[in-house]
Amino acid sequence: MARESIDATIETIARAMTTTAASSSSTSFLGRDAEWPAMEGASLINRAIFQAPAPSYTARRHPWSPAHLVAVRSGKDYDFPCVWVPCRRTAAERVVIHCHANACDIGHIHSLCARDAECWRAHVLLVEYPGYGAASGTAYERSVDRHVAAAYAYVTEECGYKPKDVFVLGRSLGSGPATKLAAAVESLYGKELGGVILHSPFTSVKEVGLFLLGNIAHVMTDRWDNREWVQRYKAKTLIVHAVEDEVVPFEHAKILEEKRRELNLHCRLHSTHGTHNYFSYYRDYLQPILDFIESTVKPGGVPYKVAPLPDPIPRAGFSEAQVRNIMSLVKAQAPPGDSEQDSVGLRFYGMVDAMGETISPREGGSLDSKKGFARFGSNSSLSAAGSAATTPQNKRSISPNSTIDGNTDVQEVTPEDVMILTPGGSKPRFLHA
Repeated sequence: MARESIDATIETIARAMTTTAASSSSTSFLGRDAEWPAMEGASLINRAIFQAPAPSYTARRHPWSPAHLVAVRSGKDYDFPCVWVPCRRTAAERVVIHCHANACDIGHIHSLCARDAECWRAHVLLVEYPGYGAASGTAYERSVDRHVAAAYAYVTEECGYKPKDVFVLGRSLGSGPATKLAAAVESLYGKELGGVILHSPFTSVKEVGLFLLGNIAHVMTDRWDNREWVQRYKAKTLIVHAVEDEVVPFEHAKILEEKRRELNLHCRLHSTHGTHNYFSYYRDYLQPILDFIESTVKPGGVPYKVAPLPDPIPRAGFSEAQVRNIMSLVKAQAPPGDSEQDSVGLRFYGMVDAMGETISPREGGSLDSKKGFARFGSNSSLSAAGSAATTPQNKRSISPNSTIDGNTDVQEVTPEDVMILTPGGSKPRFLHA
């Protein structure tokens, strides 16, 4: 397709993503005002909202195949990096545009998204934001919207996918451009996306600021009013949100659901037990999203369980000596007054569980495998489920289904019990009983 046609598509969608019900004028669409990027870049509030981490990859050093790194054009003489994560299990007929959370880049989430693609039987396109990772520029609402619009144009215009085969997934900060993209596509072309998946969405950035910072957030102008945009498209919507979310309150998800249901628009709310970054990867992420995608593709179909998959995440092996060393370091950092056993156990549990393994300490330094607890943030006993082997060759393989080699009494960790630490949102924190 002609380059000019794709540029026109990007410009049209970007303009629609900046048109609100309160202001239908197109004079302020993305890129029209040359001073806007400079004003936003100099804004302390804007820099506080968009917390780009140190890049986890470069154009030459990255964890994916060079063939999967896509330079998506967003304007004249400007490209930005995206990563195409293919589904290798089957000939996928749909694609998920992934709009990641804050405080991470596409390099941080690539390994997990490789599993997502296999489980959902869909290709996944990871969209990078301006100023994040290897992307140049400054992140602000309009520039992020333009990147997402360009990613959609790439998927439909260059890759040839139809809107009904395109799903958009927005996690936390990414829920803003995700809802706006769905609304823009319907208003421009009269076609619905395959579905909209909102993971830990907010009603608006300002309301999150009021929750986290208090009245000082009143000085900020609002960004990404999801409360309005979720009412402006008909595509089926899944909302996944943790009840104990400490960054974006669960009430935001309920408000968005109510706004859709008031207009008789499809919306499914899947509440989870966990926090903003800690949740069950299988039970509260992979499975509900898979069920949602399958229900939109084959209405009335029987949902199936996520099948066991080879772990795309590099495995890490820990000897018992290494584990004891880590335990001693964590114990030294334990705050006074904590129950030593529970505090240290939960601290180490939070560290290793991000990689897929759950263990608990026992008196005398021996370590046991455990099934994990079903609810983060609540009191939980770290019960033992077997005796660990003590040979120097015994290694802990960190994966969702791993057990201690050589221990015949150990109870295997089921996929549903695996809790992970996901990038984005607030900084990771240790858990306390």
